Parts: sequence; structure tokens; C-alpha cells
Amino acid sequence: MTQALALGAFLRDAGHEVVRVLVGSSPHRTIPSYFREGMQAPIVEFEAPTQVADLDRRALSVGRTMADALRRSPKFVRAMIQIAERTSDVDVVVNLLDLLGGLSRRLFPVEAPSLAVAHNYLFLHPELANAPGPEHVRRLVMAYTRATATGTERKLALAFADLPNRPEIGLEVVPPLLRPDMDDLQVADGDYLLAYALNPGYGMQLARWQQGTDNAVVHCYVEGGSSSLDGETGDDFHVHDLDADAFLRHLAGCRAFVGSAGFEALCEAHYLGKPVLAVPTDGQFEQTLNAWDAERAGVARAGGYDQLDDFWHKAEPPGQPEVEVFRRWVRSAPGVLVDAVERTSRSEFSRTSAR
Repeated sequence: MTQALALGAFLRDAGHEVVRVLVGSSPHRTIPSYFREGMQAPIVEFEAPTQVADLDRRALSVGRTMADALRRSPKFVRAMIQIAERTSDVDVVVNLLDLLGGLSRRLFPVEAPSLAVAHNYLFLHPELANAPGPEHVRRLVMAYTRATATGTERKLALAFADLPNRPEIGLEVVPPLLRPDMDDLQVADGDYLLAYALNPGYGMQLARWQQGTDNAVVHCYVEGGSSSLDGETGDDFHVHDLDADAFLRHLAGCRAFVGSAGFEALCEAHYLGKPVLAVPTDGQFEQTLNAWDAERAGVARAGGYDQLDDFWHKAEPPGQPEVEVFRRWVRSAPGVLVDAVERTSRSEFSRTSAR
């Protein structure tokens, strides 16, 4: 969603119009208000598969995820038809790693050209062939990733640093999509740890760590805020519901950041020069890849919550020269991404004229 907010702003600044935003929804996740307010375009929801947490509300449960998908699968077919109908009258479609958005183009083709944008496509790059993990799991995750880009003109791989494009597989390496107001933040070296918990169970794990650590103040963002946690928290453990602006302000002022290995938050923290501990959500192999890639690029330390003590007491910010190189890479994103969208749109015009 933060990628969509950033890309939407870049396109509007370049004189284009985002006519509508299609967002997958489920009973397990809500669309935060900051996204609805920030997109500045009509939002259309459709039923979509999602990852379901286990009974401890921490790790991904494969069984519960599959059961949920099977139960709601008839709605997914209707959703793909809805996607086709809602994208048939536009100049170009941007798919931000949505499975039904990709499959819809195969099953219910439309004329509008499309491009796919996500960090996950970077792991299709031959230079990252030595990424960790069991080969069969990696193959499965990459098959899912390719499925999201079905029927697209090109795949844009968001990356921590530049790599050569691979046109033979339709892959272009591009800068991260961060919101354009990052440079307006007041950066300070505060006395608190900022945390993002993808699932509430991790929020409680962080709360227990804070209670056992002297002089540790934690600001933790989790969907649902304090109402989502089912245990006692200390006075210095502050829980916040998801809010992009408030999160960035806390990030700019924190001493260090710990969170799930989501690409955007890692990029935002590095852009602001913060030390980062990237903790992959159990069962989500793509986050293991993200954390490995972030450590490879010098953006974060890959680890687990059992390493919080060492991280908190020894956290050192990244070197300023490395941060400046990263900032220049990020600042090139508006031109690169808008150009890619425009090139994709022009490809449809050339096909039409040829006919």
C-alpha cells in the first residue's frame, strides 16, 4: 500500500491520473484509513486470498491459509471478472504483486497493457541465485511471484541497490518506491526502539522483552493497536494502530528499528540512517529472502527477536556515505517509475496502430 501511495503521487506530479485503485480484501486484514485518504482515487475492494496467522497470531499457518482460500475460492473467480471489468477502459494497469490481478489477465484478457512492480521480482535475477532456503520452497515462492506478473509487459524489481537489467526475462531493476515527503521529516537520535509487528502475537513478544529490559522504551505499531494485544504491557510499551504518517515520524526520531522484513519499512529506516533488525515472519519465506537481501546490501541486520538484547545495546547507525548513496538511488525513483509506466502505455498504442 505504501508503494501504491508513492507511485500514485509520482504519476499525479507527472500529469497523469490514477482513475481507480483495486485492493484485495479479506476477513483477516483491513484497509487502513491512511491508505484510503492518501490515494486520492476511488478504491474498489475485491475478495482476495491472504496469509492467515496461526493460533498464537504470530507465524503464517499454511493449513489455515489454505482452508481460508478454499472456503472463499468461489469469490475469487468473481473478483477476477471484476478486475477485468474495472481495468478494461484504462491506458495502463500497474499490478503491485497481486495474484488475482495477474491471473485475471490470463483468464479474462483485456486490451490495457500492464506492468508488475514488486521487490519479490528481484529474486528472479540470476545474481541473487545464491539466496538461502530449501530449493523446493524457493521454487514454489518464485512460481507464485511469476503468477502475479502474468500477462504483463514488464516486471519492475524494486531493489536496495542497482543491478543490471535482464531483458531476456522481462526484468528491470528500479529504485524503491518511498513516499516523496521523506525529506521533510525531522531526523533525531531518540531514546526509544520503534517496532512494527505484522501480527499481534509478535507485539506481545516485544512487550515481554520490554518488560524484562531496563530503561527500554518501545513504540510498537500493529494492526488494531492496543485492542489487538491480549496480555499486559508495561508503562513504557506504547502501542499504536497503523498510521503511515505517525509511523514515519516515530521512525525519524527513534534510536533503532525492529520489524518484520517488509521491503518498504527497511528502506525507510535506512533512508533515515537508522540501525535495523529485520525479523522474518515465521512461515513467510519471502521475508527470509527480504532479510537476507537487506543484510547483503548493508541495509539491515537479519535476525530474530531473541537477538533484541544484543541489537538494542549495540545498535550502530549505518555509515553516512552508504546512506547518501542509497538516498540518491531512491530519489531517482520518480523519473524511472513514471518512464516505465509511460513506456508500457505507449506499447499499447504501437500495437493498436499496427492493427
